[in-house]
This record gives sequence, C-alpha cells and structure tokens, in this order.
Amino acid sequence: MRFIRPIPVALVLCCISHPAVAQDWTRFVSPEDGFSANYPGKPKVESTTYLSQYRQTLPAKVYSASDALGRYSTTVVDYRGIEKLHADRAAKCQAAKGANQQDGDTCQNDFRVDVAGATDHAVWSYMKRDDVKITSYMFYFVELVSGRLLQMTNADKSRTFAAVHQHAGRLYIHQATVPPGMPEPILFMQSLAWADDKGLAIRYRTIYTEGYGEWKFPHEPPPFTVRDLNTSIDGTVVRPPR
Repeated sequence: MRFIRPIPVALVLCCISHPAVAQDWTRFVSPEDGFSANYPGKPKVESTTYLSQYRQTLPAKVYSASDALGRYSTTVVDYRGIEKLHADRAAKCQAAKGANQQDGDTCQNDFRVDVAGATDHAVWSYMKRDDVKITSYMFYFVELVSGRLLQMTNADKSRTFAAVHQHAGRLYIHQATVPPGMPEPILFMQSLAWADDKGLAIRYRTIYTEGYGEWKFPHEPPPFTVRDLNTSIDGTVVRPPR
C-alpha cells in the first residue's frame, strides 16, 4: 500500500546529491525479528524493554540509523511471552485473595485485550504528546498485514512518520523523522516487509490481523450466548422491566 504523495524529481535530485548523504542505502533483513527494511548503512541494534497497556514489561529491540535527511528506526516488541505473564499475575492475585475476591475483575487475566489493543496503545503514545500535531491518521497495511499510519508535525517543524503493525506475535513501530523542508522519507517508510526464519519475504493473500483468521466481510460471528436483559448475567437477580 502506498501512502506518500509524489515528490518533485528536482527536489529529490537536489537532496541526494548533497555530499552529506553519501551513505549507501541497503536492504537489511532480520530473520530473528521477522522483518526487513531499507536503512542508510547498517542499522544500530539496541535491546530495551517496552511497557504494554496493561503494564507488562516486554523485551524489545530498536534498529536505528540516520543521515542528513532524517532519523530512522524500527522498534520490535516481542509479545509472544505475554500470555504467561498475565497468567502468572492472575494466579498470584488469586493466591493472595485479591480484594477478598469480592470484585470479579480484580484478578482477571488481561492477556487477550493486551494483545488485541497493542496497536492502539502504540498509536496513543504518539497522540498524547503535547508537542506534536497529528496531520494524518489512517488504516494501513504492508504485504496485507494490517496496521495504522500516522504523520505528525513536531514543535520544531520537523515531521515524523510512523507505521504500527502486529505480526507473528510481535509489535512493529516503524518511524522516521525528517527536518523542516526535507522530503518525505519514502525510501524508508515504504520498505518495511515481513521475513520468515530463513529471511525470505512473506506476503499474505488476504488481510492479516493479529489474533484473527482469514479476513472476509461480512464474517461469520464467533460463538455467543443470549440472555434476558431483565436478569443479571448469572440469572440470579431479576431487574424490574422498564
């Protein structure tokens, strides 16, 4: 999917002819973290941690590089161990009889909502910033892996572009920031792709959304139950009809 408007050829030639941007852009592939992208030279790799929406600390890596036209990074957060983290937290709460077990939500396992909301949580981290103006926000996909795309103007008039995706148990935050007046970072932003454990490119035949099967519309509903809305969920309390 393409999202950035065409740039005048003269402007591109002017910028790439500048001696400060002589670094060769190369294709970098990480079979370990399941992605590939273009960077100006070999990216620096740093290990870090990432706090999920429900406050689970997850392992992450940041791949970064820069040149005279901007700063580029791909953050990969490993969510594959989060189910156990939530199960352990819930079990510990139950063993301690959290809130005397009077509140049904006290020890609930938030694993599913933490994974389902991972993209929104990452996007919110941009939206809540005081010093940026969101100029574009849209649904987006890369090789049919669904995600979100943001464009922002920062307080210093630089611009940040970010794509957020979930794939194969990981969260990807692909971001570029360019100085005022610089071209949009097409070479980086449009280069993100998915790789298998052998480094081969993956492209889906239908839209991929983490935690769901084959995409179609309208879709068969998942299993569900029905109940009388005049009774409580467990059927023990009868509410008077309105």
